Parts: sequence; C-alpha cells; structure tokens
Amino acid sequence: MVEFPNNLKPFFVDNEDLVRLGSIDDGGYVVPTQTIKTSNVLISFGVNDNWEFEKDFLKKSSAKLFAYDHTIDKNFWLSKFKKDLVKFIQLKIFKPKKLYKMFQYLDFIIFFKMKKNNEFHLKKIGKCQNCLCLNDIILNHLQDEKKLFLKIDIEGSEYDILEDIILNKSKIQGIVIEFHEVSKNINKIIDFTKKINTDLYLVHIHANNYSMKESSQFPEAIELTYSKKNLHLDIKSNDKAYPLKNLDYPNSKRSPDIKISFNK
Repeated sequence: MVEFPNNLKPFFVDNEDLVRLGSIDDGGYVVPTQTIKTSNVLISFGVNDNWEFEKDFLKKSSAKLFAYDHTIDKNFWLSKFKKDLVKFIQLKIFKPKKLYKMFQYLDFIIFFKMKKNNEFHLKKIGKCQNCLCLNDIILNHLQDEKKLFLKIDIEGSEYDILEDIILNKSKIQGIVIEFHEVSKNINKIIDFTKKINTDLYLVHIHANNYSMKESSQFPEAIELTYSKKNLHLDIKSNDKAYPLKNLDYPNSKRSPDIKISFNK
C-alpha cells in the first residue's frame, strides 16, 4: 500500500460512468464516458508505438485528432523492423500480436496519414528551442475550439507545459497525464491540481508499477485523469479502493498493481 497526499484523492465518479481506453496494460487510461463524448478535439502528446488509446477514444467520439511525437521518425521504424525481422527469422515471432508489431508501420500510415480527421506531427513538446507547447498548437490550429481533450505521456516534459494547461483550462474537457519523477515533483503536481480545480476535477489516479523496483518504494510515475466540472455535479465522498477492479490493470503484468491510500 502506497500513501498519497489527500490533495490527490479523486472526486467521486461512479465506476459505471468510467471506461478504460487503450491497452489492458501500459498505455491504457481510465476516463469518464461523458468526457469523451463531449470532446471535439483530441490532442495526444506522446505516441511511440502504441496508439490504442487514440483508436478507442475516436470510436466513442467524433473528435479530430492532433498527435505529436518526435521519436517515431523513419529511423525508428527501420530499426524496429530490422529487430523484428531477426526475431522472425529466429522463429521468435509467431503470435498474431507480435506479427502485427512487425508490420505496425502500415497501421501507423493508415491511422495517422490516411484518415481525414487525424493528423500526426513529428514534433517535440516542451521548452526547447524547436519544441512546441500547447499554446503554439492552440494559436496555430485550435483558436476557436473549446472542448479539447489532452493525452500526455512525454517522459518528464509534462512539467514544461503545465502553465499552458492552466492558462487554457477553460477550453479543456478532460486530461489524462502521466507524471514522472513524482517524489521530487509531488508539490508541483498538487499545485497544478489545485490551479485547474476551478474548471477540472481530478477523477482518477493510478500508479505505474514499472516505476517501482520494491513494493515499499514510492512510485515514480502516476497516471491522473481530470474531467470538466460541469459533467460531475453529484457530490459524494469517495471511499473507493484504488486500483479499480475491472478498470485498472498493472502497467507491467509481471508485478502486482499498486494499492493506493490517502493521508488525512
């Protein structure tokens, strides 16, 4: 059992009103159904080789997709294919899922390049010279949009865009965000949660067990979901046990999921 500050205890949302999007393990997130349905733009920061979340989101929404990831260039796909080909020749690839991974670039092209409402940008998100931030994207593409959903998994650069999120919180319908290096940034996470609370509730928390080497260790990566306040008017005390049964699953299947409690 890991104890978190009470400031990060989620607002109550009935489990029947929540859905898991994306992979059953790492890359999946729990989101309120209404938040998905009422969003008209999905902005995804950090795709890598898993866009199951984006696929599931768009099955339940008519949103446009803007995805950003600077790591999956031609060299990424070529290197990946070479490694998979060697494994295939060595007869290490024979399951359908692994065969799909071998030719995953074709799915990437179909999903991001050939679908009318989907856009992919080979850009880094953050504060570097050639980086983009949320403000850049809104100013260039989305000035008139007011129901944005953000999916953020950018390996530590999330802290670079928190002020942009706060500045644009009135336009945001929901957020899933993975925070990294949590122990040294816990006050930043709490402060961010407080500052967006005028518009967005924290509605879900899950600890990433990849970030723990020992069961007594504090997790260094946590997944948080925020949702527009006007979608959640039924105020109840939250006595749920986290992780949530049939919604949360361990990021690494080799280790048990992390139980969470909250201090007073």
